[in-house]
Amino acid sequence: MVLLSLTILFPALIQAQESGISSPVTVIASDSLVFHLGGDRRAGTLHGDASVTFEDAFLSAWEIDLLLADEELHARGLPSDTGWVGKPLIRQGEDEFTGSQLAFSLQTQRGRVVGAQTQYEEGFIAADVVKALEDSTLFIRNGVYTTCSCVTDPSYSLRSSRMKMVDRKWIYTGPIQLYLFNIPTPLWLPFGFLPAQDNRRSGPLPPTYGEDEFGFYLRDWGWYFAMNDYMDLQLQGGFWTRGSWEVQSLYRYRKQYAFDGQLRLDYGRFRNGERGDPGFSIRRTSSVRWNHNQTIGQRTSFNANVNLTSSSYLRAVSQNYDDRIRQDIQSSLKFTKRWSGQNLSIQANQRQQLSTGQVSLTLPTLTFSQRSFKPFQRNNRLPGTRESFRDKLQISLSSQVSNRFNFLPLPDEELLARGDTLATEISWFDAALSSSDYRRATGNYVQYDFQASHRVPISAPFSVSRIPLLGNINLNFNPSFTYSENWYLRTERRGLGETGSVESEQQPGFFALRQFSSSFSASTIFYGLFPVKAFGFQGIRHTVRPNVGFSFRPDFYGDRWGYTREYTDGSGNDIQYPIVSGVNRGRQQALNFSLNNTFETKRAPQANQSDSGADSPNNTPSNRAPNANTRALKLFDLNVSSSYNFAADSLKMSDISLSARTRVLGKVDVDLRSGFSPYQLSDTGIRVNESAFSFTSPLGRKTSTNVTLRTSLRSRQGAGDRPVTTPRGGFVQSAGQLANAGSVVGAGASTFLQNNYATAGADFSIPWSLTMDFSYGVQKPGTATIRRAILNASFDFSLTPNWKVASRTGYDFEQKRMATTNISLARDFDCWQMAFNWVPFGLYQSWGFDLHVKSGHLKDLLRIRQPKSDVRDRFGSFL
Repeated sequence: MVLLSLTILFPALIQAQESGISSPVTVIASDSLVFHLGGDRRAGTLHGDASVTFEDAFLSAWEIDLLLADEELHARGLPSDTGWVGKPLIRQGEDEFTGSQLAFSLQTQRGRVVGAQTQYEEGFIAADVVKALEDSTLFIRNGVYTTCSCVTDPSYSLRSSRMKMVDRKWIYTGPIQLYLFNIPTPLWLPFGFLPAQDNRRSGPLPPTYGEDEFGFYLRDWGWYFAMNDYMDLQLQGGFWTRGSWEVQSLYRYRKQYAFDGQLRLDYGRFRNGERGDPGFSIRRTSSVRWNHNQTIGQRTSFNANVNLTSSSYLRAVSQNYDDRIRQDIQSSLKFTKRWSGQNLSIQANQRQQLSTGQVSLTLPTLTFSQRSFKPFQRNNRLPGTRESFRDKLQISLSSQVSNRFNFLPLPDEELLARGDTLATEISWFDAALSSSDYRRATGNYVQYDFQASHRVPISAPFSVSRIPLLGNINLNFNPSFTYSENWYLRTERRGLGETGSVESEQQPGFFALRQFSSSFSASTIFYGLFPVKAFGFQGIRHTVRPNVGFSFRPDFYGDRWGYTREYTDGSGNDIQYPIVSGVNRGRQQALNFSLNNTFETKRAPQANQSDSGADSPNNTPSNRAPNANTRALKLFDLNVSSSYNFAADSLKMSDISLSARTRVLGKVDVDLRSGFSPYQLSDTGIRVNESAFSFTSPLGRKTSTNVTLRTSLRSRQGAGDRPVTTPRGGFVQSAGQLANAGSVVGAGASTFLQNNYATAGADFSIPWSLTMDFSYGVQKPGTATIRRAILNASFDFSLTPNWKVASRTGYDFEQKRMATTNISLARDFDCWQMAFNWVPFGLYQSWGFDLHVKSGHLKDLLRIRQPKSDVRDRFGSFL
């Protein structure tokens, strides 16, 4: 094929009028170029795979007419029995159209396409006529919009006689109707606007509808504001037919490498029943949540997680599953500053128990720590010379100052019995600001508990490589001494009151609790080899890591320390008690020991190769690779530990702890943990000072055993007769995709705002997978025996490349009951996604069906969901 190419300068060809075209026009044809330049007709025709290039515009077709006088291009294709040959195509910038006929003005750069088709991101547009302006504005007649790649016969489409696309972002329409496989449906709207891009943009948020105890509702409708590249705002609301309503707002901000966060404010007014009914009530609920993370320079940071939410909001308003089952509310503020080897943090924490109303507040907590350093190390020590004990001495420091507030209100019955009816209305916030309100609500007099603690560990680790009579042996020693000091602003005094009960009194005044302890430990590591060869393996290497230590701590309950007092109870007995918290009781002279064992083996080399692979002629240092057949294979770990307190008057030895771990056939993980007591039990289940060691029980009396088996099996991708398929849209989603699935506009909205039906993820490229874990435990704290046996399993398998079944379940063999069981069925269509979820029994018994298009643009608009994903359907109303 011979290509004919020609570059045309329009001012040279047009003499009767001035031309506004200064750029050259390049034309190419594979068959012929015919020009008529005489008379009034100045035109040309390109035949056979013709194309024209002008600035950033490119046009191709079977035939192209060049109207030189009008500065226009007309293109057309060649119809055939199998379709079109050389169908006209125009590409300008990011826009590309195909059609049966095409016209383009070189001067105004406007175009007109008959039988047009084009694609914008994942959306497709087909129309009878499309007019394109130079600013990318499109006017469409009899247009069809769909996200199905088969535009001629899509499974669904939105059609309108008039459409307009502006700046490649929005499609505005006149009356619009939904079609399924070219069949019109009754779903019709007088006008519409559809997103053409999948990114952040301002626009409306689609509502969800349903019915609950407050009536029929429309929720989550509102507007998303894409304010700029650093922040956005989302406003939503909802109302019920029985008079309830709610408003929600979410403000998010982010500056890369500096700070990010979000502020959420919610308020609702919910009405139960009708006026005059016995159960009529109106509840107002609110929620304030603020998350903030900020990096100030390289060594300073500030983090905030504030949650001020009422329990009624969590139980009845929030659509988040975690909120419904939450038992407490926590908030924290933290400022951290780091230096070389030092760290300073200032933190405030608040925690509220929803069931009891108890609130714990720490305001503030100041923590300072100094990394270990060697204060006496010689700077002029010559290289190669030995370190002295002074050089090895290490010191570190940690200090903490805290101010705690604990609010535990008395029961309403007790407050009413005292005659203080208003005390039931005192909140923790009021009690934190007023000492009198705190005493009325809790009955305690100590409103704030101030405490400062300091801890100074000192150590001097060293190692020995040779010991007389033992020869070369590596031993690591670590002598250490720890000093701690706690400061208090009040001490406690106890005594017997007039009623015979023990009464406590707080005496103000500074008090310092000083304590210390010391220890010395030694550890080493050695190896052994069992020359065993069987089942294709050779040798078993035994790695032993013994550790022995001795620790000492005096009895700070002794009179010499002055940390305790005594009072006489009603029976005449002297009762000793500490005047502050944290006093260590009992003298300790303990010998601690542990033994960690690791057993490994490796595959025996083949007969034609050695362990190192040196028999291979290509085994040079440059190309030698690790041999998988000679790699070490861990068989199992076995660890044992205990301690012996010489200072105890009885029961000197602590329980023996035994643990083992292995993997069977490379698939099943086995974890075993057991505890043994060296002492017998009395008839009442109390430990007595009698040895439990015997020939049949060399480790003593067994007190606990826990065994866990875990396995995860799956077929390889594309196994069997099922081909490898790309994970279908909507089933396998990354964290970022999940965050963008919340709404038609405002992509990237927080998942907290979402009300999507939750379905299990499914990877269709893996035909099946199975995960199981079984745990069995026996506890014998005394004469009673407590057993636990639980089996959990999850599986999924592909019925076909487009059908997936998944399930999660469990069974408690001791309670003889099933755990919450979930069964999911997923079907992937070309343009649609279907999921069915079923919880057949239990507290959360429910079912759900979800069918929606896979397009992120229209996912929430074209969606059938039954029932709505409202957790209220499963949990009831206000608790």
